[in-house]
Amino acid sequence: MKQCPYCGNELSDDAKFCVECGKALPEEAPAAPAAEAAPVEAPAVAEKSAEPQAPGAAPDMPIVTQVPSKKQMLSTLQYILLSLLYAIPVVGLVFLFVFGAGHPKNGSLKRFSAAMLILRLLFWIVVLALAIVAMVKNGRLLSDALGQLIPALERLFEALFA
Repeated sequence: MKQCPYCGNELSDDAKFCVECGKALPEEAPAAPAAEAAPVEAPAVAEKSAEPQAPGAAPDMPIVTQVPSKKQMLSTLQYILLSLLYAIPVVGLVFLFVFGAGHPKNGSLKRFSAAMLILRLLFWIVVLALAIVAMVKNGRLLSDALGQLIPALERLFEALFA
């Protein structure tokens, strides 16, 4: 394993580009005798040409051909287990925030957690909107419904904390 000289990310020995920062790695020269070792220079950055590019053309960027390692990708079983974990009411919500915001090393886990968090948020927005529509459509005004809901919540809290 070698490290990227620009960002310090660990890479496989045959990598030509860094998967984290996208920069080309300097080519290593064959080993020379210790007496003739020359100082190592930083790789030269190619200057961009002054000629304009055609509209819609992609900018001059290196093409990354290295695929992320298998350990960074989630398996089907891991997706299923994470979905079951996220289904637990309070614990799942905590893990959604922890994995979605604080797990930068595994991109698959971070993206899956962020997507599940967005889906859960959209679900509750739709449920609340449908509840409001149902209350208004049944002839009750929203204030009447809230007037009945608040005492019910008070009784629930009294029962829980008594």
